[in-house]
Amino acid sequence: MAVTVKMAMKGILIVLLLYLLYVVATAVVLFYFPKEKEEDRMTNHIRSYLGEKDSTVDRVLLLEDGYESGLARMQMIQDAQYSIDIAYYSISKGETSELLLGALLEAADRGVKIRILLDGICHGLRGELSSVRYALASHENIELRYYETFKPFKPWTWHNRLHDKIMTVDGKLGIIGGRNIADKYLANQPPKDFVYDRDVLIFNAKQERDSVINDMKDYLNELWTHPYTSDVFSDLSKRQTEKGKRERDALSSQYSKAMQTKADFVNPVVDWSTSTTATKKVSFIHNPIERFYKHPFVWRSLVDIAAEANKSVFIQSPYIVPADMLKENVPKKMDSTADWTILTNSVTSTPNVIAFSGYLALRDDIVETGARLYEYSKLYSLHGKSVVYDQRLSAVGSFNLDSRSAFLNTESMVVIDSETFAEQLIGAIESKIADSTLVADKKRYIQPPEDQKKEQSFFKATFLNALSKITVYLNRFI
Repeated sequence: MAVTVKMAMKGILIVLLLYLLYVVATAVVLFYFPKEKEEDRMTNHIRSYLGEKDSTVDRVLLLEDGYESGLARMQMIQDAQYSIDIAYYSISKGETSELLLGALLEAADRGVKIRILLDGICHGLRGELSSVRYALASHENIELRYYETFKPFKPWTWHNRLHDKIMTVDGKLGIIGGRNIADKYLANQPPKDFVYDRDVLIFNAKQERDSVINDMKDYLNELWTHPYTSDVFSDLSKRQTEKGKRERDALSSQYSKAMQTKADFVNPVVDWSTSTTATKKVSFIHNPIERFYKHPFVWRSLVDIAAEANKSVFIQSPYIVPADMLKENVPKKMDSTADWTILTNSVTSTPNVIAFSGYLALRDDIVETGARLYEYSKLYSLHGKSVVYDQRLSAVGSFNLDSRSAFLNTESMVVIDSETFAEQLIGAIESKIADSTLVADKKRYIQPPEDQKKEQSFFKATFLNALSKITVYLNRFI
């Protein structure tokens, strides 16, 4: 008997070891093979992002404050008449999430057709939120799907994550940026893990067809119908349907009570026509929907525009990991004479130790560009992703300056031609620079003041520096 048990255990260990080797080979080693270059898949010239008219049909609103961004989402849902399309990386538990879900259910009750697409691994609808899946999917006017669910025997698919944060309503309103649905992004009273993020709202007053919102919706349609997307809730069991009804009743009740008590979050009052800014043009760009290495369309677009900048380039990204794969996709003649300013997190503020260790390993490369490099060093962390070129073109969306965003995730941004909006965005970035440390300028490091040194955690800094010695070899996954 004992021999049989030992043999069984040995067999299990062999199977686990073989599976581990299979995962390493197909989820790690496979991605170190050279990627075939696709020279024919070019990006647009900078002129394609510049408007020829004084104004276009799209007006924009910078959403810098997290609570105001939540209010904007709430009003979009409440204003919806026909359709709401949503694609998000995740939804997490919290009062703002529950009230927004309640608003979605109320919209569905009045006949609005709603489609919700979430990442298939990181969607967040587990644990206390597991019943939310059934509450949404069991409603006749709501469809819920997952993009690229977990496939244990296809480890190469684990990297193919949906990282977009997009919502469109009736072809009239759209929102895109870096915020997921959670209190850490939207709460009025910031939790401990709160992050400073950024979105942009787009308003197409007359619902005209040449609006960028329709480009965004076309992309959502492509994601929605793609073979990588699964309709895993098309056939709910009786038990799941009952759980969904109970959760739906709870969310609807919570939303109704908030409306009755005139809670601020469910009573936004925003006049889109007066609060938004006119634009000359708004363009939508996104990565291809592919597994393995994607053609880095968003990255190439951003650097191709930068190559033609003459005055200034302002960059804010929570994670900056200038791996060799990114540098290979920089134009050979980078003739930009612009002054570059780069803002990212610091040892003090970063919540993502893996990404920050990758940045530490390659920070010398950033310094060698001659840019002014700032690290945010105050309370909470930065999560906004933006670029401003020559105080005119602005890019806002979900794209981080790392290999994962360039080659592995789905990512999307809008490029806005508006000097007024660019001025607002530069002001928002500079407000965070005021709470940051200048790390390097003109290819040289700058010693931080003693008081700022003391703010850094010695143990966290030591750990991150040690970790960077390892992650430098894994930067294509960061």
